[in-house]
Amino acid sequence: MNQITAKELDEGKDKSILILDVRQGDKFNDWHIKGSENIDVYDDIWAGNLDITKQKLNHLPKDRKIVTVCNAGITSQNVSKLLESMGYKTMVLENGMTGWNRLHKAVNVIDDNDLLIKQIIMPSISTSL
Repeated sequence: MNQITAKELDEGKDKSILILDVRQGDKFNDWHIKGSENIDVYDDIWAGNLDITKQKLNHLPKDRKIVTVCNAGITSQNVSKLLESMGYKTMVLENGMTGWNRLHKAVNVIDDNDLLIKQIIMPSISTSL
């Protein structure tokens, strides 16, 4: 199973990647990766309702790579395997939203001779990215 780290996903975000959040709708509404889409198959995949899960997923575009996302990266692995059996190209966000939450970026705000000020940005909570 191909995985992508939060850092790699953040650096490589473009229109060719579809970020598919498979968590329950309320979890997605509370917090998600900007630009991601939600199809709630979380409970279906764990209940073994593969036909229902496939029906919910079969409208996804096959010309885009899909990065699946869940809470910790376990359920999304199962969804990715199912999607690949349906002909999709997928990757799994390593450690899911937990991994996304750990992503930090440092940006130099002031870099003068005797003074260096860095701003720490967390894309998981930023509204500017």
